Amino acid sequence: MWLYWVPELQNIEGVGGYVKLFICLVLIGCVGTLTGAVSSIGIVKSNGDFRVDGSTIRGNSTVFEGNLIQTAAARSTVELGAAQFTLLPNSSAKVYRDRTVLESGSEIMRNATGQIIEAATLKIVPVDKDGVVLVAMNGPNKVNVYATSGMAQVRTSAGLLVANMTPGMGLAFTPQAGASTASQLKGTVESLNGRFFLTDVTTKNKVELRGPDLAKFVNKSVQVTGSLIPGAAASGGASQVIQVIKIEVLSQQTAPAAGLPVGAAAGTVAAGATTAGIGAGPIAGISLAAAAGITLGALAATSHL
Repeated sequence: MWLYWVPELQNIEGVGGYVKLFICLVLIGCVGTLTGAVSSIGIVKSNGDFRVDGSTIRGNSTVFEGNLIQTAAARSTVELGAAQFTLLPNSSAKVYRDRTVLESGSEIMRNATGQIIEAATLKIVPVDKDGVVLVAMNGPNKVNVYATSGMAQVRTSAGLLVANMTPGMGLAFTPQAGASTASQLKGTVESLNGRFFLTDVTTKNKVELRGPDLAKFVNKSVQVTGSLIPGAAASGGASQVIQVIKIEVLSQQTAPAAGLPVGAAAGTVAAGATTAGIGAGPIAGISLAAAAGITLGALAATSHL
């Protein structure tokens, strides 16, 4: 609420006076609206130059809803209340109160419960309050996600769960344009209360399976090809319900391993699970820092900008 003293209102007489009063009240309302519209949502700071909506800035700057932040040789850290994210060199992202849209480069998000990182057609959602998530764009349609600490979820733009990321886990995603609801998953079939479930070993995504003769596959390592049943209510903690089109028992040689952390050797594991048309596979044989093109020292220093 804003209160203003307008001298012209001292002597309001007749119709003309009321017209003046009306005009003044409208102007006061406009001032209040403009004041509320330009409120900042956070700050950005850097040890070097960066750009905000095309303007070059050095040091610190206020952040407003929808600002495009672009880094050059130095990284920049944005603080949105308790949440904090760091744009690594040669990266760009649009910033909003509840999310950031990574357009290129890499971003580290920490203390970001309730915040969302959008990259390509994916939404990365940190689950744990003190978690740290690294998202790297390796091209317009390739997204690497690392849960360096704490849990994180990867979802489609429609909110469909694609992967549950455990601490120390890294996955490479290739969202496909015009993707269908077809899924290919690998894991062990489980049975509970007459229902059947499978947790994909690559994405850690648990689904409920529906189809004929599933009982004979219980406790067996299988590859399932199926389609999402829209609107079906999943039980047993599953994220979605899959109608099985094809199910194959895997041999011991091709059976998937029980998860791959970042830096693990690929071995003979057959990666490439697809959920809702999004290819996903473990990032093997590389360190988290090397994959992002940064040093571990730089990663640790992001909290001190």
